[in-house]
Amino acid sequence: MSDLKTNDDAETLDGATLDAESSAGRAEPELSSPTRRRPSVTTSVLAVLLFAVLAVAGLFAYQLENRRSLDTSRSEAVDTARTFAITLFTYSADTFDTYVDDVLSGATGSLADTFVETSSDLQATLVEAGATSSAQILDIAAKSSTLDRVEVLVIIDQTASNATVTEPRQAVNAVIMTLERQEDGRWLTSDVTNPSAGR
Repeated sequence: MSDLKTNDDAETLDGATLDAESSAGRAEPELSSPTRRRPSVTTSVLAVLLFAVLAVAGLFAYQLENRRSLDTSRSEAVDTARTFAITLFTYSADTFDTYVDDVLSGATGSLADTFVETSSDLQATLVEAGATSSAQILDIAAKSSTLDRVEVLVIIDQTASNATVTEPRQAVNAVIMTLERQEDGRWLTSDVTNPSAGR
């Protein structure tokens, strides 16, 4: 009869059943999470050293830039002082109005205030005496400096004459000029002192 199973068919069915049961009984392998590695001592040390090197390099760059800025300020102030000293110590009664304008264009602070207050008396004195003066710079150097304020020592050779003196008198004077940087970048002189005046 066709309903009867042969031995071969039985063995096949039994084998398939066993294989299916074996497959079902096998558990799926668990996926293990990656192991977290702690940084080694060497890596930590290298990281600290790198941070230290970067910090030192940053500090060095800042100091270098600050030094360059100071050098620029000092150079600009000295150049301005050289020109202004000649302007301040070169005058004539005949051109006094121009002299006042030139001085005030380079002065600020207490120097500008003092010059405005005394210019009328100075003009009267110069006109009465027929006085003239010319100056040249013998030596000049920055005495102290910050980014926006520089003190400059100026050695001036000044030649003065008046109506009553036939031979011009020559004198060498030392003055300290204080220059300040303005918001527009210009350097103006706020004070002029004679360091030997108090001696």
